[in-house]
Formats: sequence, structure tokens, C-alpha cells
Amino acid sequence: MEYRIGIDIGTTSTKGVLYNKQLAVVEAAVESYPTLRAVEGMAEQDPEHIVGAVISVIQQLLQNNEDIRKQVKSVSFSSAMHSTLLLSSEGKPLGPVYTWADNRSNDVLETIRHEGDLHWVYERTGTPIHSMSPFSKLLWLKKISPELLLEAEHIVGIKEYVMFLFTGEWKIDYSIASATGLFNLQTLDWDRDILEFIGLDRESFSAPVDTNYVYTQSLEGMYDKAGLSLDTVLVIGASDGCLANLGLNAVGLNEVAMTIGTSGALRMVTDQIILDPKGRLFCYYLSKNRWVVGGAVNNGGNAFQWLADVLSLNYEQLNKLAEEVDPGSDGLMFYPYLNGERAPLWDGSVKAQFIGIDAIHSKGHFVRALMEGVLYNLAEVLEILEKSSEKSRCIKVTGGYLRSSLWKQMTADIFNKQIILSKQFESSCLGAVLIGELDNESQLRSDSAEESIIEPDADRVQMYGELFELYQKLSVPLKEMQRIRQGYLINNQ
Repeated sequence: MEYRIGIDIGTTSTKGVLYNKQLAVVEAAVESYPTLRAVEGMAEQDPEHIVGAVISVIQQLLQNNEDIRKQVKSVSFSSAMHSTLLLSSEGKPLGPVYTWADNRSNDVLETIRHEGDLHWVYERTGTPIHSMSPFSKLLWLKKISPELLLEAEHIVGIKEYVMFLFTGEWKIDYSIASATGLFNLQTLDWDRDILEFIGLDRESFSAPVDTNYVYTQSLEGMYDKAGLSLDTVLVIGASDGCLANLGLNAVGLNEVAMTIGTSGALRMVTDQIILDPKGRLFCYYLSKNRWVVGGAVNNGGNAFQWLADVLSLNYEQLNKLAEEVDPGSDGLMFYPYLNGERAPLWDGSVKAQFIGIDAIHSKGHFVRALMEGVLYNLAEVLEILEKSSEKSRCIKVTGGYLRSSLWKQMTADIFNKQIILSKQFESSCLGAVLIGELDNESQLRSDSAEESIIEPDADRVQMYGELFELYQKLSVPLKEMQRIRQGYLINNQ
């Protein structure tokens, strides 16, 4: 019997799943780590915490399965995108991991934007111009700590660092590279003009390889720590978002996958590079002749958690309150930009707002309006996505929000789409295993995910269609209000 392990190095935790040859789950494990947010905009992590979590997860998967250990054929890796880590010539960290959520580069980015157009960077890389990207973080580091950049011998993401410790190889997969804002989608290599714009050398970056690359070296010490046999091969894999599509079976052309966890995303697999004229969509590499196009939002389940904290209520209590309120929340609307926003605005300074507050509104109205607002925001992303490609018939969804039957039905009604609920456990882990098995694109599909279907309700579809139009119309003056507010804050610092 052969076994495979999928590892997902995420923003808040590392998850791992041990699969048998039929891709049934044998064992699962998770190890969390903290994010340091000592000042506004900061989102840093200790790289050694993450390395320790990866080792611990693999140990947990194998500790009760000693007979299986020598039968593990491969370990394949997924990881969050946009992380930035500076290393010495010996491969030692010179500082923390800057995660995608660290938006301290926003001011530097806005200054450069005012001085000249950066759309050319998006057109080459497919990565929206936003503080999430390594492109932006490196511009920021160049301004605040130029000596640190000069000292850095290697500029990497967290997965590259972990894999270097296991293999001694400096490699980056095309998928993670395509989310840096430094990587040319046409040449599948680092873009020399962009590196020159920042003032960096290509030699500081890892060698790009395809997403099914198998490492040729193994370092016995790390293998021993993790409890792996030296016969087990390591597969580089891809990014978590791209692999989630693969794990969810949303890999047919114009099939859409949606995830709402802490944040949220809509993604569609295409057979060509697709860019938005306004730079609102990302385009990342998945595998040969397959690209993932879509938009990620900053505000998903974290918005729900924020309201739970404010009201001192738990998840079930919030859902019960929302169920008592009619669709449309009696005119109350929520713009969910609690953490700035990526798609569709790509504005790290934008703020959340409740609009239309009335004396009749109760806690339940605020809960339901928040749930609707998160979905309206994602519906805007889908609208942009479908204008750039083709309309989707259905949406495959996953994420923690699936615990709420109300939110699931609301998704079908607001999107006016058939919603397919995947019961696949940790889709990015499964996607990592699948990408390691690819010999040709016909193998992209897996039939391992159980699914159930939710249909939209015709009456609510009509109501939400009208409310969504209102949501979009009101967003225009709101953006002007945000601009005035931001100007006031800047002038009165």
C-alpha cells in the first residue's frame, strides 16, 4: 500500500493530511502559530515557529502509523501566497516573515502610484498592485531599512525556507512565484525590469520550477526530525488558493470555486492568461496550460468574528439572530472593509460602514446585514470575473462559513447560482497531493470529493438582485466620503 501526505502551510496554522492510495483520509493534524500585530498594519510571524509546525504536523500524522511511515511515497506542499522573508548567505533569517496581511507598505505604494503608473507591473505579473505582495513589501523595506535589503542574500517566501531546510535547494514553484508581483507570466521567470525598478538582483531569488517538481536532494537531519523515510520524495506543489481549486474539482474551464474562511476568494481555472484592464483580478499559475484567475477579499469569516466579539455572542447565537430577520435586513447595509480590501477595490485604507441604520434595527439586523455585505462584496468580484471570461453555471464552495445553513442559502440567492458544497477535507492538502501526481492535464480532475447542492430561491433572487444594484450605487458616494476622510486624517496627523 502506498501513502501520500499533503501539507498546507497557512497564515494561521499548518495543516497536514495522510492519504491512502485511493485518496481517502487516514490521519489529519494541525499546528497553529501566532501572528504579531504590535503596531497598526503589522502582520509578522516567526519563521522558526512555522518550521516547527511543519515538523510537528508530519510527526503527528506518522506517530500512530509506524507501519505506514516507510510506505509514504511523497509529501507535497501547499502554502499561503505573498509571504516575504530575508535570509543571510547561510540561509539564516534576518527578520520575521511578513505575511500577506501586513499592509505597512501601503503608504509607500501610494506615493509611488502618485508619481507614476504601476499598471505595467500588473500587466507583466498578474499580481494586483497592493500591499499584500512581496513587490510592495520590498519597496517598503527599501525605504525603511535599506541596509537590511543589502545584507540579504536570499529573498524568499516561507515555503522556500522550509523546503531549503529539508533539501538544501533554493527553488520556488511557478504558482507561488506568480503571486509575488516580480514574476513574468509570459516568460515564467523573474522580470528583470521589475527587479531593477526596486533595485534588486535576480541572484537573490530562488530558481523557478514547475509545480510538480520533485526535489533531488534530502537532508537526513530534517527528515529524521519529521519522522520521514529518506525514500520519501518531496514535491514542491503550489499556492493554497490554486490548489484549493484542484482539491475541490473546480478545474474545468470556467468552473468557479469560492472559499470563505478568515478571508475569502473566488477563483476560476482557465487555459490562458486573463488580465483585467483595471487590474482588479489576479492571474496565477497552476500547472501547464492552466491558470487560476480571480479575486481575494480581506473580509470573510473574520468580519463575522469581529461582530461576535463586539456583541459578546458565539457563532450559533449570531446565526439564530440573523435567521429572525427578513432578507435585506430591513434596509440596513454593510460594506465589509474592516481590514482594508483587496478585490474588488485593492485599497488598503478603505474602512467598513453600516448604511441606513434605523431605530427598528436590532442585533439580528446587524448580523444579517454583515453576512449579506460579505457576499455582496464577493458578488462584485464574480461580476468582474465573468466579464473577463464566461459566465459560470455553478459555484463550488468550501470554508468555515459552511457551518451556517442560512449563509449557504444566502450565497445561492445573492449569486443566483447553483451552489455545490464540497465535503472534501482540507482541499489545499488534497490539491498538493494531486499536483504531485500530474503527468498531463487530463489528470487534473479527482472524483474524491463528496458534494451536495443548494438551489437559489426565485423570489429571494429577485429581491437580492435589486439590493445588490443598490449596494453598488451607494458604494460610489461612499468612496468619495472615504477619500475626504482619508485626506482629513493625513492633514491632521
